[in-house]
Amino acid sequence: MTRVKKFLYLIWDKKLTVSAAAIILAVTGLVSNILGLFRERLIAGHFGAGHETDIFYASFRIPDLIFNLLILGAVSSVFIPIFIEKMTKEKKEDVQKFANSFLNFMLLGAVVFCVVVFVLAPKLVPLLLPGFFNQKIETSFNVYSTTVNMIRIMLLSPIFFAISGILSGILNSHKRFVAYSLVPIVYNISIILSMIFLVDKFHPSIYAPAIGAAAGAFMTVLVQLPSTLRTGYRWKPIIDFKKGEIARIFKMMVPRTLTIGTSQINLVVDTIVLSFLAAGSISELNYANNIQTVPTVIFGIAIATAIFPALSESYAKKDMDEFMSRFSWSARRILFFMIPATIGVIVLRAQIIRLVFGTGNFDWEATYWTTKTLLFFSFGLIAQGMIPLLYKAFFAIQDTKTPFYIGVIVMIVNAILSITLPFVPLWGLGVAGVALAFSIAGIVNVILLAVFLHEKIGILDPDHKIFESTTRLVIASIAMGLVVHYSLYLFDAVTSTEKVTGLFLQTTGAVALGGICYFFLAWLFKCEEIKFVLEKMRIGKGSAK
Repeated sequence: MTRVKKFLYLIWDKKLTVSAAAIILAVTGLVSNILGLFRERLIAGHFGAGHETDIFYASFRIPDLIFNLLILGAVSSVFIPIFIEKMTKEKKEDVQKFANSFLNFMLLGAVVFCVVVFVLAPKLVPLLLPGFFNQKIETSFNVYSTTVNMIRIMLLSPIFFAISGILSGILNSHKRFVAYSLVPIVYNISIILSMIFLVDKFHPSIYAPAIGAAAGAFMTVLVQLPSTLRTGYRWKPIIDFKKGEIARIFKMMVPRTLTIGTSQINLVVDTIVLSFLAAGSISELNYANNIQTVPTVIFGIAIATAIFPALSESYAKKDMDEFMSRFSWSARRILFFMIPATIGVIVLRAQIIRLVFGTGNFDWEATYWTTKTLLFFSFGLIAQGMIPLLYKAFFAIQDTKTPFYIGVIVMIVNAILSITLPFVPLWGLGVAGVALAFSIAGIVNVILLAVFLHEKIGILDPDHKIFESTTRLVIASIAMGLVVHYSLYLFDAVTSTEKVTGLFLQTTGAVALGGICYFFLAWLFKCEEIKFVLEKMRIGKGSAK
């Protein structure tokens, strides 16, 4: 029993190096995304791409808005930096008091917001989906009342996420990432189970995944609670900040909240625009979006999350050389994975969509538009992978205003393009036009973030390592793309791609050959990042400089 406890400690509660944390987050991110795609496959197979799924994804917008504005911004930009600062300078009792005060403050705010939205939901639905009510929709259920009920069910999620978010912040600050990394896994499992066991229990059956989402939010609290308690944290019903802390919190939180608000406004605008397009457009955008976020979550967000406490520590020590070294280390590793992932998604987009969603009621028209949408999403993949790191760098230096100002510009760019691109007659982009707008806005975002971060802290690539590495990786990725493209024809000649097994063999075979080509060229070009992949197969070996 003692050995078992020691083993659990090593994998669960041990403080991790940046490299180990990045690997843990990447692996669990991969598992989470596989589960997420399986979740989407169940939804697409059962409902297809139509009004039911449009309602489901649109109903997420308002609860997500509350979570992102109230909780995500506060935890990422305020709680973690201040909590780390307090751990290094203040007594344990004061640190505990701050954590409890912050959690209770966020929880109270979430409850108030959710109650208000619960009451106002009937008024909000026509504003969120105006296109639905300007056309005749033939369904076996009432679209209006179903949407209102869906929003109300999922309003439980922000309340649970308020607790879960603070627990995540405590674990991240203590460099304990395992329990935190399981959060999206248990969330996806909950929705999957709801699709398996509840989908036939309700009318309309789209209520099932909504209940699964609310239950999944509750599970994210439970999965993190034991590890959080082992850090020494104990909850108390208090809200007692030190003099001046509330002002400091709001000073840091408001710009970040407004920054997230700009992206959330874009999502609302996209939903409004898509409600005027063909039935299933909201669903097709979400299906494609769930594919394109996979590499960003596995690599971009995982590496940025792992390096964030280290960046905060470097800035707290005023060691900017170490700060820049860690930033460069992270940027090069993100690019090492995101550049080939972009090429891979472009070449294999049709195979990916058919494998993930090609079942049940997901027809060929839905396949065509989802594939086209994924293509335009892929144009901004590299930018999406770098944005989390650039945001974390700003938060580490406790600057939340600059990302907000940039976010406003990006919001305007995205909104204008989202309203215009889908309706250009000669282009025929439809829902894919919204994806193209998102990609262009993402590229604008990463450029502006990099430029202003340079103004804040100096040259981001003083030793030219990022530039040199990117050049090699682009060449290797293009070669990989050619190998993947032509290997599709090779496997098509020996397998029947009309069947799932044949399509799977074609896709995995092409990926395998492309991967061998990429890693060989990266080794041949003496890319430093290939050493990271080979040397860090065992968690805990090495760390960022």
